[in-house]
Formats: sequence, structure tokens, C-alpha cells
Amino acid sequence: MNKKLTFTLMFISIIFFSSFSYAGEGEFNRVKYTSSYTSIDEKDCMTLDSDDLGSIQECEPFGDIGVRVVEGDIRQSITLTRQNREYILNFQSIVGTGLSTLGTQIEWRHEKGKSENVKGMIVRLDVNEDPEDLDKITSYLVVSKITPKDICIVGKILPQSNQNELARAMLDVKEELPCLKSIIKKH
Repeated sequence: MNKKLTFTLMFISIIFFSSFSYAGEGEFNRVKYTSSYTSIDEKDCMTLDSDDLGSIQECEPFGDIGVRVVEGDIRQSITLTRQNREYILNFQSIVGTGLSTLGTQIEWRHEKGKSENVKGMIVRLDVNEDPEDLDKITSYLVVSKITPKDICIVGKILPQSNQNELARAMLDVKEELPCLKSIIKKH
């Protein structure tokens, strides 16, 4: 092999391995998250129960996590199910008693390339906080963590230009976030 080619290969190897070593400290060590989406639009869900007071609809699951949209007293919330347990996410506990309507989809945060490693979910909740003006709506993003041991609400993001990025960042941190409210029932 000629000296010029040998030198070039050595130079490329040094650059590659030093970059790899540096990245091993940070970039390669970090878990990368991405999002997948499922619908919770009424037209895409199946009604399980309905009366004058409200309804329960079963929507598309995400992996082994079942999704139910629960409406009662003109307020909507979500109950997730996994391994014969119900996780009642009482959104009113963090946004108050105003009338509320869910958005049409759930954003699931999970490890890139591994949708079974779910970190949490983000859902839009439109809340009327002014009984005098029913058209006045505040559009929150409600953030819930999903761990092998727990599913619970960890925060709400107020309307702002970077609202979606803030909600994702809340879930993408390595530290485990504390639950704000959680009700768990066994079947």
C-alpha cells in the first residue's frame, strides 16, 4: 500500500474513533424519542356505553395500552388500560371544573424505532373556564407519563407558540416526573 493511502486511512480512522468516543459520552448515550399518533375522534372509536349523562368510547389502542374516552357532565377525560388495570386520568383535577373537550388524537412519545418503549402521551384538552362566555376556550396540552409501574398526569402546558415542543421536552427528560393525579383500578 502506498504511503499516501495509508496516511489517509489512518487519518480517517483517528477522526472516526475520536468522534465515536466523544459521542459515546453524550450523543450515542442519549435515548432518542419520537412520536406516533392514534385517533380519539368520535368517528374512529366504538361506543361502549351512552346515556343522557355521558358516554364511554373505546378507541384505537397503542401497543398493549387500551384507550377509552370518557365523557360525563360535558367534560371529557381518558382512561388507559394495561395488564388488567385501569388508569383514570382525571384531567379536571389539573384544569378546573370548566367544560372540556379532547382533541382528535393522542401523541405517544416513545423510543425511536421501539414503539413498545412508550415514555408517555400528550393530548389536547380545550377547556371553557368562563361560564359567562362559552366561546372562550383555553387549549391546554395534558402530559401523562407511562412507565412499567405507573400511568399518570405529570403536567399541563399553557397555550404558547412552542407548546408542543415543551410538552415533548417534559416527557423526553431522563428523570422520572412525579404524578400530579392518578387513580388506579384493578379489573
